[in-house]
Amino acid sequence: MKKTLQCIILSSVFCLAQAGEATAEKLDLLTAWKKASSYDARLRVARADHEMQQEEIAKARAALRPAVQVQSSLGRNMTSGNAFPDTRYYNTASNSITLKQQLFDPGSEASYYKAHAVALQSGEQFKNETLDLIVRTTEVYFNLLFAQEGVRLSQAKVAAAAERLKQQETALHNGLGTVTAVDEARADFDVARAEQTTARNALDLQRYELERLTGIAAAEPAALSVEDFTPKGPNPKDIESWISLALEESPDIGAARQAMEIAQQELKKNRAAKYPTLNLVAGKSYSLSETNYTIDRTYDTYSVALQAKVPLYTGGYVSAAIRQASTGRIKAEEELTWYQRQVIADIRKYFNGTLNALSEIQAYEQALNSRRTSLASAEKALKNGLGSIVDVLDAQEQLLVSHLDLSRARYHYIINLLMLKDTAGSLTAFDLAEVNEWLVTEAKS
Repeated sequence: MKKTLQCIILSSVFCLAQAGEATAEKLDLLTAWKKASSYDARLRVARADHEMQQEEIAKARAALRPAVQVQSSLGRNMTSGNAFPDTRYYNTASNSITLKQQLFDPGSEASYYKAHAVALQSGEQFKNETLDLIVRTTEVYFNLLFAQEGVRLSQAKVAAAAERLKQQETALHNGLGTVTAVDEARADFDVARAEQTTARNALDLQRYELERLTGIAAAEPAALSVEDFTPKGPNPKDIESWISLALEESPDIGAARQAMEIAQQELKKNRAAKYPTLNLVAGKSYSLSETNYTIDRTYDTYSVALQAKVPLYTGGYVSAAIRQASTGRIKAEEELTWYQRQVIADIRKYFNGTLNALSEIQAYEQALNSRRTSLASAEKALKNGLGSIVDVLDAQEQLLVSHLDLSRARYHYIINLLMLKDTAGSLTAFDLAEVNEWLVTEAKS
C-alpha cells in the first residue's frame, strides 16, 4: 500500500518533471531574453523612439548653419497699346543665389542645447526599457516555472483526496466509517479538482505571457537546479552603496535630469524672444530683360547685408511663454526630487526583499527537511501498524507544499536581486547569464 501511495503522490511531482525534461527541448532564460529583445513590441517601440529623437540634434544644428537658396525664373511677356501698331512679345529671365547665416540668435542656440537634452533623455528611457526587459523576461519565465509546480501540487492533492475518499468509502462499506466522513472526503476531492483547474488555467496564462514576450509558442522552461543554486545576497553588502549607485546611474533619475535641462533650455529660448537677432545675408543675382526699348539687356547684382530684427510688441505672448517655461522648470525640478526619493525607496524595498528571500530560503530548506523526516516517520508508523494511511497522505502533501514554498522563496530572491540592480542602473546581460547558470538546461535521459 505504501508503495502505491508513493507512486500516486510523489511520481506526479517528480516523474512528470523528469518525463518533460526527457522529451521537450528546454528554453533557458538567456535564450528567452534574446528572443524577447528582437520580438517584444514594447522594446521595439522604445528603440524606434530613441532613434527618432536622435534626429532632433541634426534639426536644431541646421538652424545654426548657413542656409543657401537658389531661385530661377523664366517669363514670356506681351505688350500692346496705342503707341504700338501691333502686339509685342519679349522674354525675361532671372537667377539668384542667397546665403543667410545667423550671427546672433540666442533662441536657436537654446534650441540646439535643448535638442541635445532630448536625445540624452531618450537614451536614458531606452536604457530603462532595456533593463526592464531583463526583469520582465525573468518574471514571466519563473512565473511559468512556478505555475508548473502549482499544477504538479494540484495533481498530487487530487490524487491524495481521491485516496482519502476511497478509504472513507471502504470504511463505510465495512461498517467502520460514517456518511459524514464520506461527504467531507468527497467535498475535499471536489475542491482539489477545482484547484487543479485553476492551476491549469494559470499555467496556460503564463505560457501565453511567455509567448507574447518572446514569440515562442509552447516553450518548455528549464527548471531551477537545486544543486547549482547558490545565492550569495546583494553585492555590495551595505544599502548605502546601492543608494549612492542608484542616484548616479538610475535611468529614471537620468531621464529626470535631462527633463530638467530641457525645461531650462526652453526657458532660455522663450527669454531670447525678447532679444534682437542679427543675420548675415549675401547674394548674387543675374537677370535678362527684353522690353520695348531694350534688347538682351543683362544685369549682374552682388549684395552683402546685415539683417537685424528687434521685437517690439507681441501682444503679451512672450511674457506668457516665459512664465509658462519658468513653471515648467519648477515642475521638472520637483519631478527629479520625486524620482530620487522613489528610487531610494525602491532600493530599500528590493535590498530588504533580497535579504528576506535569503532568510526564507534557509527557513524553507529546514522545513523541507523536517517534512521529509515527518513523512518517513508516518510511513514507518504505518508499516508498524501504529499510524494510518491518512497520516502518510497528509505528510506527503505537506512535503509538496514545502517544495512549493521553497521554490517561491528562490524565485523571489532572483527577482528581487535583479530588480535591485535594475533600479540602481547596473543590471546587465551578465547578471542574467549568472541566473541562467542555475538552470537545468540539458535534457535528462
